[in-house]
Amino acid sequence: MFTCIHKHYPVDGTFQTAKAFEPHKMFTCIHKHYPVEAWVEFAESNPSALEHVAVSSGSGKQDLERLAAIISKVPAVNFICLDVANGYSEHFVEFVKKVRGLSVGGVRRYPTKTIIAGL
Repeated sequence: MFTCIHKHYPVDGTFQTAKAFEPHKMFTCIHKHYPVEAWVEFAESNPSALEHVAVSSGSGKQDLERLAAIISKVPAVNFICLDVANGYSEHFVEFVKKVRGLSVGGVRRYPTKTIIAGL
């Protein structure tokens, strides 16, 4: 089995790319600049593509809020891509824990989502 991931650098991980890649079962990390409403529209019109995309996020508070809003509206997305310039930093490690939910009283926020960290 061969897996091909199209990374979102700088903003080329688009919904258009995901639609083109989906018939080939190729994976796209969607860039983090789409609003929640665009995610909902994409999900409604391309449900089969959702198994081959990741919602991307930075490590700020607003990024986490946007990520939570997208997953709330499009729960079928099973992959989260966390990408920052310094993926080795302690701040990033703590952010990954926060996304997973381990730093919030041991409650796992997204226990079934696959987190791609530092891509």
